[in-house]
Amino acid sequence: MLAFKSIFVILLQISSASLGTSRLTSKPCRNVAPSFWPDGIAVDTSYKPKTSKLSSFTLNSRSRVATVDYGTERAGLPFFEVLELEKPVQVELRFSEAFIYLKEPWSDGPYLFNTGQANSFRVETLNITQPGCYKSRFVQGGQRWQALRLLTDSFVTIRNVGLESTINTVEVRDLPGAFSCSDNILNDIWKLGAPATIDSCLGKSTQPAVWQIDPNNGAYVANQRPAMTIEGHSFANYTLEFDAFIDRGGLWWAMAQPLALDGLHIQLTGEMPPRSSFANTNKTVTPPNTLLLASGFGFVNQTTLPSYILASTKVPFSVKEKTWYRIKTVFGENGKLEISVDGREVLKVDLTNYAPGGKPVSTTGPFGFGAWQDQAAYFRNVIAYDTANKSVIYRNPLTSPETLVEYGTQENLGTVCLDGPKRDRLVWLGDFYHTSRIIGASTGGFNYTRGTFDFLLQTQIRSGQIAIAPYLGYDPTKTVTLSLERVYGLDDYQLLGFLAFVHYIRQTNDLQYARKTWAQWEKQLSWLASNINSTSGLADFGFTFLGAAQGGSLGSCATVETLNAAADIAEAIGKKTSSEYRKLATDLARSINQKLWNKALGTYGYALGELNTSSVAGTAFCLSSHVASKERAVSAIAALDELELGLGYKDRSTLNDHDIETKISPNTNGLLLQAILAAEDWDRAAKLIYNVWGAMLKDPETRSGASWEYLTAIGQPGLGAFTSLGHPWGGAATYILTEWVVGLRSADGIQGFGYKNWVVNPELGVHMGLSHARAKVPLYPSGEIEVEWSIKSKKMTVQIKAPPETRGVFWIGKTKKTLGNDSSYQFTIQL
Repeated sequence: MLAFKSIFVILLQISSASLGTSRLTSKPCRNVAPSFWPDGIAVDTSYKPKTSKLSSFTLNSRSRVATVDYGTERAGLPFFEVLELEKPVQVELRFSEAFIYLKEPWSDGPYLFNTGQANSFRVETLNITQPGCYKSRFVQGGQRWQALRLLTDSFVTIRNVGLESTINTVEVRDLPGAFSCSDNILNDIWKLGAPATIDSCLGKSTQPAVWQIDPNNGAYVANQRPAMTIEGHSFANYTLEFDAFIDRGGLWWAMAQPLALDGLHIQLTGEMPPRSSFANTNKTVTPPNTLLLASGFGFVNQTTLPSYILASTKVPFSVKEKTWYRIKTVFGENGKLEISVDGREVLKVDLTNYAPGGKPVSTTGPFGFGAWQDQAAYFRNVIAYDTANKSVIYRNPLTSPETLVEYGTQENLGTVCLDGPKRDRLVWLGDFYHTSRIIGASTGGFNYTRGTFDFLLQTQIRSGQIAIAPYLGYDPTKTVTLSLERVYGLDDYQLLGFLAFVHYIRQTNDLQYARKTWAQWEKQLSWLASNINSTSGLADFGFTFLGAAQGGSLGSCATVETLNAAADIAEAIGKKTSSEYRKLATDLARSINQKLWNKALGTYGYALGELNTSSVAGTAFCLSSHVASKERAVSAIAALDELELGLGYKDRSTLNDHDIETKISPNTNGLLLQAILAAEDWDRAAKLIYNVWGAMLKDPETRSGASWEYLTAIGQPGLGAFTSLGHPWGGAATYILTEWVVGLRSADGIQGFGYKNWVVNPELGVHMGLSHARAKVPLYPSGEIEVEWSIKSKKMTVQIKAPPETRGVFWIGKTKKTLGNDSSYQFTIQL
């Protein structure tokens, strides 16, 4: 069959490259570097998990689908090379962390929480018009699986499918941190946290801008939930006007919508002429020549992000593509909303008639611009004014590069770690607790740790609080202009964020960085201390994520751990506040033991007013903070039976085991794992590791190669397709295996900072019946410590390599050895 003639291409092409959603180059795709390449590809009539090596493949009417397996979680800009085609064709690209979601209508998306410097959708369609290398302009943040589906007749021959990397391309086997043992399941479990962290930690400017700015036509937007202006937080009862030009499909704008939260969404679709429409357009969700009004996060539901269609009306004329229209949206008195296009009324409703999700519709908040899946549009000449008195409150032509700054659509501003690579793609303060520890055990990417803290500390407000989830593209110093309860609303995340900093200092002994940032951390600590109730002696917070806010065991015990850790760092850098922090911690611990211990349950109560309820996070921190005596620690661990659910532990004893909303959190179960080990319940710890983290490996159709956000009781992704299967907060087993199976960890107190003093205590590994184990941890700024042990005939042979200026202790059972003044140690002990 002859290749499509170039002159015919020019006559018939509908080039996606000309629309700005992808690029077409004549260079071979192999020139794209650094890149991720598939482990295998399967070509068939449907999606297939079993793949093989293919140098090229052809999609046609008999085999329309190519399933691509990258082998593990990857991230980047999708590309592929077209070798031959007969006539223009349309190819749909799909992305998913788990194979089972490729077949879903939206694959494992969409993600309409925030723009995140990535495609908001997990399906993108391209017009293929001529041979060459096609590359999307939009990052797909995390996936193991990809599919290419031929939508139209004819054929296309493709090779060099891949992802232009937007993350570090280092492989787990090449990391400075390492772990291996005689149990391959444990080896694979250790590997879960590392790729989740690699994919979630981004270098500055590695995530491209998601809007394009034309000096004449304004902002070009495609495949994006609306990005909101950071200037309009307090806008209310206003009128918004702008020019819009549909390049393909339609356009989307939002109003009265705080950043990353629900609000009003409005979508205007064009006539969708066949020459520029895609064959897979869902005209049930987005019918042509229609105006849709919705509340929530968009126009379709996605697990925890509900959407409510409030109105749908046919436009009384044909909305043309490639044509400018003036669009006007009016928030009037008493909840009236009016929308017109070129002066012609399209929709008029009374918002007080709606209560989406049981809440009234807000008319306060900023506006923004977007485009639904495979839609693209220009926006320009935006003006907003008070509806009543016509005074102008906002004006922007959207023709300057500064527009990207205002709308947070520029390339990422910092070297930071996200909560997850595919979602939420926010710099979550509390989630970084586990990430920082995984970095110390595996990637050694301490620049990402410092970069994350540098970014977060820019958001600090006068009270001392730090933003809980700043965005990649917005100036972090502008966060103070936003609503405090929305941006600073999880008080326990302040504690977890500080503890992440503590673990960085423990890993590195980077006292220079501690001194540089200490004034800001002390402001946060002052805020923290102000939340200790002088009457109850317990910590009282406004709102918390992991436990009760008022007089809770989680908040109070985590505060003790935070204050004692702060005392260690203050002492290390010569600050006099160390004793003050220790006294606060001691007094708080006394109050916890007096008021929150439930003798009948044998554990700490959830809160002062809920003593008969127990929780995973409360138990975890009351033990890891050493609030609990050894006797109480053993009792509290035994009481965990009340929380057992399927493979792990539910967060709170009062949660219904049979409620679909009750999940297993590897985040909180990871916190608990540390406490179980501190109480020396080796059987329970081993069971939890194999059950929770083993579940992430068992099913080849859900295995992403990285750690998960949530699980169901039977070990499936806990939030369905919405679940992040590349979440570092689910990767605690990575550092736990290093610290407790091999047994290598830093010594307690400031003596252990930077592993100046270290411990090797392989009790868990021996209890699990391993015949050998090895681990290596990176040191800062350079160097490493490596431990290897093996057991044969009840004799353990131990080899340790460490910098000669460090000292250590090896112990197991009653055997204890003090080591120092050497760089290599080898000995054998009788078990």
